[in-house]
Amino acid sequence: MMLKPVPMQHVAVLGLRKDRQNVVSILHDLGVVHLEPISKSVAGMLRSERDSDLHRQVSDQLLRIRALKSVLPAQPVSECRRFSSIDDLVKTAQTITIDEEIASLERQKEDLLTKLKEIDENLRLVEEFSFFPEDLNVIQFRLAHSFFGRVASEKFQAFREALQVDFQDMVLYFQQDKDMTRFVLVVLPEFPSHALATVIQTYGAKLEPVPRLSGKPTQLIEELKKNRNELSQALEQIKQRLKELAGKYFATIVCVEEQLAIESRKLEVIANLGVTRYVFALEGWVPVPKFEQLKKTLDRYAPGTTEIYELEGEEHPPTLLSNPRRFRVFESFVRFYSLPSSNEFDPTMILAFVFPIFFGMMLGDVGYGLVILVASLLVIRRVEGGKHGKTILPRQLIKFAKMILAPPRMIKLARAMVPGSIIAIGLGFVFNLYFGFHLNGYLFEFLNEKFGLNLPAEGAFFDPLSSFGLRKLLLVSGYIGLLMVSFGLVLGIVNHYWEKDKRGMLGKSGWLLFGWGIALLGLALIGHEPINPMKSLVAGSYFGLIFAGLGLMLLGEGVRALMELPSIISHILSYTRIVGILIASVIFADLIDFIFMKAIHKSIMFVIIGIVILLIGHFFNIIIGVFEPGIQGLRLIYVEFFSKFFHGRGRPFQPFGTHRQFTLQLYELESKQGAMEKKVKRSAR
Repeated sequence: MMLKPVPMQHVAVLGLRKDRQNVVSILHDLGVVHLEPISKSVAGMLRSERDSDLHRQVSDQLLRIRALKSVLPAQPVSECRRFSSIDDLVKTAQTITIDEEIASLERQKEDLLTKLKEIDENLRLVEEFSFFPEDLNVIQFRLAHSFFGRVASEKFQAFREALQVDFQDMVLYFQQDKDMTRFVLVVLPEFPSHALATVIQTYGAKLEPVPRLSGKPTQLIEELKKNRNELSQALEQIKQRLKELAGKYFATIVCVEEQLAIESRKLEVIANLGVTRYVFALEGWVPVPKFEQLKKTLDRYAPGTTEIYELEGEEHPPTLLSNPRRFRVFESFVRFYSLPSSNEFDPTMILAFVFPIFFGMMLGDVGYGLVILVASLLVIRRVEGGKHGKTILPRQLIKFAKMILAPPRMIKLARAMVPGSIIAIGLGFVFNLYFGFHLNGYLFEFLNEKFGLNLPAEGAFFDPLSSFGLRKLLLVSGYIGLLMVSFGLVLGIVNHYWEKDKRGMLGKSGWLLFGWGIALLGLALIGHEPINPMKSLVAGSYFGLIFAGLGLMLLGEGVRALMELPSIISHILSYTRIVGILIASVIFADLIDFIFMKAIHKSIMFVIIGIVILLIGHFFNIIIGVFEPGIQGLRLIYVEFFSKFFHGRGRPFQPFGTHRQFTLQLYELESKQGAMEKKVKRSAR
């Protein structure tokens, strides 16, 4: 199935200048118009709006409301609100008069947090160095420097001797434990600071200034804890007051903030409109299926004052992809390569069908397919937010995975691997591969005896490691390559036809004929068929395809095409990597199983080693089975297929609108059915 992006209609909206705010609000709520700057041919006859007092007022209120929201604790919001006008919105914002109280509470909160941090730091130091028996005031001097320090016990003696060499005037009081020695160091004036730094760095000591406190450590600990409790209580009171204010105002604040942001965006659009004394104009792109609905909606909400016109020209429209819901996950893979232009094929559906087949063929094992399938389903169900309960996956593994991929992208990747894993399970059954083990024989023996079936006793319908199986797989992969490259060239011809590019059509047709001529000639050589065109009409047709293709390529693309002739052959043969990756995975799994089976017949130690090799080896092969088929499958699509027809470089369709969470829109897109019902009612009257 092939789809093109949604067709776009370039439109202009003209209306009375006094209605511009209403029209912009309608377009915003409908969310179907991609706004563009006014065309240069028209811009010279229009001028821009000036920055209005209303825009400044809305911006000021938005900044104020956002500041309040940032301070208040979040509360659940159960209802959405609708504002009838900007005046209604501004009046609602002005009813929130807690700015001064919030600012005062925030200052008190920050002050308390600073004091608590200082008390916690002092308490940590005093508790750690509580072995010092004297009042801390005795080691606080105007000129001397006092430090709390610690150093590894095995280095303390050398550290002490080094200090005594460099610093004659010092006081050192310490408590030595098995691993760490803590000390109080007082260095008198005129000490060489660079020498102290050298000693500290040499022995790995850590120093911290003695806090400016008075009293013995045991007394200070109690005093500091008491102060911390008092400050914590005061902080809790502030938090409780903020929570009370949030309970009263938070729902209104988030609704007002969202609507203010929307109105600010609307006013920015209004400021960039083209206007005259009495009218305004704007341009944009509308999806063709929505054009009539947009027109009816404007007629309904702005009757007689606004008109929408279809524009013609060579402008480059934005791209809006339209795929069935189950296939939209593959749009991100197409976007990763490039967004399609609006006038070419959207290859999402093709990728959605082809990529899982390539992935499954390269994996080809029931066990590996099941593991990847289960892991993908777990990611889809739980990693996105953990809303379905605890996951059996290790937290460290989830954390590491989230460092590589953001959760939304992880979900898309998991969804893309589900169909490929199912195909891998099916092919694994055909190949008789279960983590490399061959288990179908036991099942087939039972079925043959029980039901009289004639299933193959060896268990495999198709053995990829046999000489026959390998030859067939290589031949199948070659056919896949020929069909994919040919399909890409056919799409390229169609694209050039739509663009009315005759030379492009000739060039792609030449590549298609040349590729088939080379492929058929190669198959004839493999089959030991005669290839002398003087003796075989069929062989002559092969050469006819080749030379006809060369001629069309020269007409369409010139001499440059001759330099790229080997690429068509390499692109077709490149699809044999599907078989190469499959065989490498099968051989690696077989090697792991062979080592395990040999080890279990030895001693207990060898059995344990064999189990470890089995688990680690298959885990490593599964990791390869995720990345290698995924990367190589996409590469075959991107390089060998997309390059034949897909140019990309599209710009995304970004409709003017906002996703609402706490507010309701005023206008809705006029449905065709609703418009028909209104027409019938008017006729009945």
